Amino acid sequence: MSWFRFFSCFYFCGKCMESVLVLDARQRSALAVVRSLGSKGVRVISADTSSQALAGSSKFSFASEVYADSSNSDAFIDDVNRIIQKYDIKVLYPTTEVTVYTLLEFQENLLPVKLPFNDIDTVRSLSDKAALIERCKQLSVQAPSSEYYDNFQALAASSSHFDFPVVLKPILSKIKVDGAWLATSVTYAYSQSELESIASTSIAFRDHPFMLQEYIKGHGAGVFLLYDHGTCIAHFAHKRLREKPPTGGVSVLSESIRADEKQLNAAKKILDSVSWHGVAMVEFKVTEAGEPYIIEVNPRFWGSLQLAIDSGVDFPYLLHEATMGRSVPVVPEYKKGVCLRWLMGDLDRLYLVLKGREYSFGYKIIECLRFLIPFTPKMRYEVNRLNDFRPFLSELKQYVKNLRS
Repeated sequence: MSWFRFFSCFYFCGKCMESVLVLDARQRSALAVVRSLGSKGVRVISADTSSQALAGSSKFSFASEVYADSSNSDAFIDDVNRIIQKYDIKVLYPTTEVTVYTLLEFQENLLPVKLPFNDIDTVRSLSDKAALIERCKQLSVQAPSSEYYDNFQALAASSSHFDFPVVLKPILSKIKVDGAWLATSVTYAYSQSELESIASTSIAFRDHPFMLQEYIKGHGAGVFLLYDHGTCIAHFAHKRLREKPPTGGVSVLSESIRADEKQLNAAKKILDSVSWHGVAMVEFKVTEAGEPYIIEVNPRFWGSLQLAIDSGVDFPYLLHEATMGRSVPVVPEYKKGVCLRWLMGDLDRLYLVLKGREYSFGYKIIECLRFLIPFTPKMRYEVNRLNDFRPFLSELKQYVKNLRS
């Protein structure tokens, strides 16, 4: 045990006997959870399918463990139980959709442990995009017009006509196919022939349920919330300043902003309707007129979690206090204008800009200059932090390894 761990356990003696397990330790969100809880004196065990995990290299991680891939549910649950027993784990904190689903589906096979989520049916009702659209209709919450199809054959037999472009959206973000998890993605069709081509060749559309949605022209937005057994106790919002790929994707530079009241009220309406417990991210598409349309709900921690913590909303700590049945501290107004940068993701983004033929030479020069600005008064770096630098070294090592492969 490091000196930091020894003294933190001594200082927070009331909580140092509580051990928690943070799964999916290769995720940046898992690193944020480990840093948050570990700094409060909670004994945090991090684990993933690989021993080379980002969160496992943090000084706030008491120990690092390995478990079987969740596609083999029996071996996965056995390994999680082994870790629970070894460290007397009180709470599990999964940070990806697949582990959330697997743990909830096989919760009866787990040793006694807390999982800060509703039951599996409630979680699926929010994650299932078709069920979410129906819930929005019932609650009079704006959502894109949508049509449901069981598979491509159902679409081919339909006589419906569409205004293009249309959005092809799988019902679930992850689908279990032949014992393995298939990651699905949203795509667009700009003509009838393109629609038929995509739907007939992609497994996610050819063999599984999907929706066709109207295309909402506008920008993406999100509201992040924490519920304690049906009561909203904290919220947060940010905007993406740079994404990877540049056309839209994972945030590599984001900024904390005031939550839009329309979006916040819509998000609360959805989560209130299921008496939600835990964290959730509600995503919107916002029109040029400022009208928000709910796109999806992700009932788990999100990629830019560290920005919320830096801005004053410590979601992991607040969730842990609620899960342990303690009084949750009052959340003050969070700081606006705080920026969070994922350096290695931003480097990837710059590479995509420089090699992209659609970008002018002048634009590439400007993007290089923007990338080289290392610091502004309110900018924080997500992974590389002076008080916990080993995760960045671990990330850098993996980055170089990937370049060589």
